[in-house]
Amino acid sequence: MKKLALAALMTTFALSGCSTMDNERTMVVEGQPMNVKVVNIPSFEVEIAPRKAVCDLTATDGSMVESQCLQYRQTYQKNYTTLNGNIQGFTYEPNYRYMLDIRQEAMTEEGSDVVQPVWILNKVISKTAE
Repeated sequence: MKKLALAALMTTFALSGCSTMDNERTMVVEGQPMNVKVVNIPSFEVEIAPRKAVCDLTATDGSMVESQCLQYRQTYQKNYTTLNGNIQGFTYEPNYRYMLDIRQEAMTEEGSDVVQPVWILNKVISKTAE
């Protein structure tokens, strides 16, 4: 279900973003491969939860590793989603709720043709102690 929500979120970003890029990446949703466009989005807001969540990340050797991930949601969403990565330029401190203005850029991984969405901090809108 989380993968489906992430795919829906990425589709929302793809549909709402303005871009001339034609980069696609393949994601597996409910066991089915699905092509998703990765687009540049100049600005959108997310809320970062005051606590991280346990998540599974893929290590460089392809194995799954349990880790701690940021939890985020957009203002219209009720539930948080785990972010399998970082937000460049953002330093997380536990027990604070953040509202961030971020941008998404489509980046190609070094040594491959794989396109990944990268989130970059534009500015911290608010930081509230919990």
